[in-house]
Amino acid sequence: MTQLLRKLNLQPRTKAWGGGLFVYRDAQSELSLTFRWDGAGLNSSGDIILFEEEKPTFQAVHIHGHLSRLLLMIRAGEPVTKLIWIVPDRWYSELDRIVFPYVRMWENSLGIRFPSIEYRNENGACLGFLGVSKGKGVRRINATARHVGGKLLTHRGEA
Repeated sequence: MTQLLRKLNLQPRTKAWGGGLFVYRDAQSELSLTFRWDGAGLNSSGDIILFEEEKPTFQAVHIHGHLSRLLLMIRAGEPVTKLIWIVPDRWYSELDRIVFPYVRMWENSLGIRFPSIEYRNENGACLGFLGVSKGKGVRRINATARHVGGKLLTHRGEA
């Protein structure tokens, strides 16, 4: 991750865990959550750039776990402006088929904005961006879900 930080002109966030360790504590309940990313750096504005490396045969539930943590980080006010997935060249489109619908549905149903998402190889070369798989067999979802009376309704009006 150190080479990638240098290549992207980022400063290390911390030395521990490649900068990817985030701890959240709830003072009322005294509970805490610890999130470990493969790395994180800071851009010139002090915003956080997260890095996560995936190997082939990654599972959707594993990827959804990362996205769930990212959602909580955003809601906690972390200044995350980009998530960079490090993935082998021929697998980035497959990863996007998992990431894209999840991110768009959450953005539309929760009214939040995810940071930009890039796919890069282990050498740091950019392979693509969120939505790269849109035209390559991703099932398009009519994302008109909304909350009504505390229930999440789908585009068909089902609760």
